[in-house]
Amino acid sequence: MKKYIIIAIMGVTLFAIVKGSPLYCRSSERLSDYDTLFSEGPKSKSATSKSYAHFLMGKMLDNDLKFEQALDEYKKALQQDPNSPTINTSIALDYIRLNKPDEATAHLNVALENDPTDLRARFTLALLYTITKKFDKAAEQYEDIVKRNPHNIKALASLADLYVVQQKIEEATKIYEDILREGKDSVLIHFTLGIFYTKLGKYDQALAHFSEAVKLNPDYTEARLSRAIIYELKGDFAKAIEDYKKVLEAEPLNTKVYSLLAHAYYRNKKADDAVTTYKLIIDLEPDKLDGYLDLAYVYLSEKKPDEALKLLDKAVAIKDEPRVNLAYIVKGMTYAQKDMKGEALAAYKRAIELAPKDAEGYFYLGSEYERQGDKGLAKEELKKTIELNPKHADALNFLGYMYADEGINLDEAIGLIKRALEISPNNGAYVDSLGWAYFKRGMTDEAMTQLEKAIVLYGKDSILYDHLGDVYYKKGLIDKARDAWKKSLELKQDQQAVKEKLEKSEKARKQ
Repeated sequence: MKKYIIIAIMGVTLFAIVKGSPLYCRSSERLSDYDTLFSEGPKSKSATSKSYAHFLMGKMLDNDLKFEQALDEYKKALQQDPNSPTINTSIALDYIRLNKPDEATAHLNVALENDPTDLRARFTLALLYTITKKFDKAAEQYEDIVKRNPHNIKALASLADLYVVQQKIEEATKIYEDILREGKDSVLIHFTLGIFYTKLGKYDQALAHFSEAVKLNPDYTEARLSRAIIYELKGDFAKAIEDYKKVLEAEPLNTKVYSLLAHAYYRNKKADDAVTTYKLIIDLEPDKLDGYLDLAYVYLSEKKPDEALKLLDKAVAIKDEPRVNLAYIVKGMTYAQKDMKGEALAAYKRAIELAPKDAEGYFYLGSEYERQGDKGLAKEELKKTIELNPKHADALNFLGYMYADEGINLDEAIGLIKRALEISPNNGAYVDSLGWAYFKRGMTDEAMTQLEKAIVLYGKDSILYDHLGDVYYKKGLIDKARDAWKKSLELKQDQQAVKEKLEKSEKARKQ
């Protein structure tokens, strides 16, 4: 199927770690935070007053950021008390500061050999492994601490952060739930859990934690904004709109939130409210392109190309806008909707002139050539698109489908479409293309498998049912073929070729 997404009003990213969250705070932890653990002096029974004096002098020099001199004092203390975990750990900290991780590791190992339960040494070793990006080893240290002391919140939270770095979101989520059970019912913990559950696709749990964060702090806009996005994902646009409006009461000039609100209005079939909100964004930021493009997309969706063109004329006139090529691409789409073929081609070519290394201009130009029936030029532009962006899934699929539909270069067609599916494995249009290429290649069983899968992924589509009918007919499943073609005609009546297939199949049934 040569379909591709033309209009994508908005994509929402929820997984940013905001400043002030537990993840942000611990990821920016300073070594001086660990110094607070080491104020008691050497612990060994063999410690002498002389050892303690050198140790204190080392601490004073550390406070003055004189790490080399501090090391000299700690080493003198170590001569008197060589097995002291505290002295060895203090030396390790200075070696970390001086970017000597191997020396630091050696002293921390000595500390832990003499006292495996020493939390200060183990925390420092975990820190060192984190700094050197040995996350598995860092996690082992925190896991050891948690095993010995299951209620150590600092170790639990640090371990959770490491799991996040390793993309072990389920493990991180479990730890934060444990922290909650420890009675640490904080806004930030609920917010972080909301982020985790969102990433896991567990929207009900995410919603519960974002709601709890809002309950604990009604002015926590990040939590309210995140909850609004979850409401959208669950299809509850009215509640999403309510939350967006509440955020805007606190931040009345935040155009990003206005954009989210406009998007929610449109998805809630309130096009007029969406248009009004996008116009407000343009009023607030008349020299920024995004508002113009978003509103133009709405006009195109509402089949109002004239309004879109008026708006886009203003967009292309914005001075010093580095992305003005995008406005010309949308202009091309608008002219295409009006069936102004020459103007559409000219707009796409202008986009390419302005951004010759941007693959999108070539892609839309190729698409327009194909729409106008010039398949040769269409293929040339699609090839240029793929040269500039080898992971342009729509171009890979489109070119592969064109080859398949013409019955040429079928092995290449299958390869191109498979590359598109590697990028977007659940794209029903791409799966249909692969099924169609298999059919043209004579691989009927494989074609049927892919096309039936495409129906599930993509839903009702006249082209897809037509393809599926062809495959069923080829396999001798006449009744199933007729059912598929009838569904195709129900979705799009003006298909003479499909009507002829039905007539042919009726004759075959009577024979």
